Amino acid sequence: MISRDSFKRSGTFPAVLAVFIMLTLFYAPVSARLGSHKMTSECGPYVIYHQKENEKLALKVDELLCGSASEIASEIGLEKVDTVWVFIASDRESFRMLHLNRIPEWGEAFSDLRRNVIGIDAEAVLRAPRPLVTVVRHELSHIFFSQRVGGVVCPTWFLEGLAMRQSREWTLVDQWHLVSSIWKKNLPDLEDLTGPFPRPMEPASTAYKLSYAAVDRLLDGEPEYLVTLTSFIRDTGDFDRAFLLTFGVSVGDFSQQFHLDLEKKYRTAGALMQSTPFWIFMVCLFLLAYIVKKYRSAVKLRAWEEEER
Repeated sequence: MISRDSFKRSGTFPAVLAVFIMLTLFYAPVSARLGSHKMTSECGPYVIYHQKENEKLALKVDELLCGSASEIASEIGLEKVDTVWVFIASDRESFRMLHLNRIPEWGEAFSDLRRNVIGIDAEAVLRAPRPLVTVVRHELSHIFFSQRVGGVVCPTWFLEGLAMRQSREWTLVDQWHLVSSIWKKNLPDLEDLTGPFPRPMEPASTAYKLSYAAVDRLLDGEPEYLVTLTSFIRDTGDFDRAFLLTFGVSVGDFSQQFHLDLEKKYRTAGALMQSTPFWIFMVCLFLLAYIVKKYRSAVKLRAWEEEER
């Protein structure tokens, strides 16, 4: 999840200094509330702020950053990484202070592209079904992409779809959710997802699924196009023009064809989903997913509690 702040990075010392000043003024009070524990990574320009009780989590986040950064940066063509600041909030109130109500209540983490900041709600990520590695990779994708294109504003559907692809967070349940939305004709147009996603969880979830499907369709079999696209975005300062230069079609034409293909691919889904065997299967699937989710959450919490003791 990202904030819509973005800006042109010139790479000059005044620009870097300005970012540092904004970071200090904006996040200094939160840093104090977090306990001012600061960890500087040995593998890259990553600085992590956390409370003492979240030291284990901070070490894990640092490990995941180090293990994921090279792959994510390489995929989008980022050669030099600017400093990334990570703030781990131990409670919901501190997390709200970080994002100033810019993300919905169900959010676990966010990226502030203007300040190169990742915010993480420790309490939420430890209880969420998504693994911590998925959360870290998702937000790191946002930060690195913004650095690569020099802060050029891009449509949210592309940013979120790419982050989901780079964090590998697509599941069978996500696939079913997408098919269900197509059958119910409850799918938004891709071109309506250029700005902030809906705040309610259900329509936002649908927007994320559609975004992933669109980006996966774009890059399927030819991931090298991503480096070309980011180069054109950086050089032209225009996502739509860069998209046309890279893929040979306009964003509007791609969106129209993408929706037509989805309808064609899943046109028999309606008949299937009205059958009794299908619903029996889906009930069993969701029960299994719920049991697995509860088990993983319990194991994760128990592991952290034992480490803290």
